[in-house]
Amino acid sequence: MAAPDVPVEGSEGGPLVPGGHAVRLGRLAEWAWAPGALTEDVLGPDRQRYRAAREPVVRARLLGSRLLLRHAVAVAAGTQPHRVTVDRDGRGRPVLRAPEGLDVSISHTVDVLVVGVARGRRIGVDVEASDRPLLAPGLAERFCHPQELAELGELPPAARNAALVRLWTLKEAYTKALGVGLAHDFRRLRPRPDPGSGWWLDAAAPGWRLRCDRVLDRFLVARALGPDAP
Repeated sequence: MAAPDVPVEGSEGGPLVPGGHAVRLGRLAEWAWAPGALTEDVLGPDRQRYRAAREPVVRARLLGSRLLLRHAVAVAAGTQPHRVTVDRDGRGRPVLRAPEGLDVSISHTVDVLVVGVARGRRIGVDVEASDRPLLAPGLAERFCHPQELAELGELPPAARNAALVRLWTLKEAYTKALGVGLAHDFRRLRPRPDPGSGWWLDAAAPGWRLRCDRVLDRFLVARALGPDAP
């Protein structure tokens, strides 16, 4: 099985050098329902979640994303998928027990799976449908910085929703990299475009790089990369 790389700076398509990273994208049909995909070691700490899930698509996303992650890590580390061991930390963030030295992140929506792998730095990824409706009353006020709200108010509704989805994916990728997710106050974050290098956050997050790509025509994939480890 193989999945195409989402266009990413620093993705070498093989074992990662220090500071390198890769983002891989897959579809449920390619990964979750592949012959022999379901094994206990693939699910790891998510076995109970898989067994408790009632909806087939929820189980499929759990299985497919974990299988894709094992294959992406194997490529990044120059090893075999069966040698990859995935666990979760106290906040539920996926962590690698083997091989060492890599950080990982997982996201999925509809039938799209995305995983991120980085060596020697934190990584977070998020995928959303670009047309996901976020213009519900009061919703933007709950996750937008005051300056963002002012800028959004100057846009027409169609452009406003697209901008909201992009901000959401960027912020969620960053907070997933931190391991706090939605517990973080998104209103305190203000990603700003940096010509030629994606997006950046203010001095409260020095060294972080963010990027957002459109894939498969209607999805946005955001990733957040932390500073290089000392």
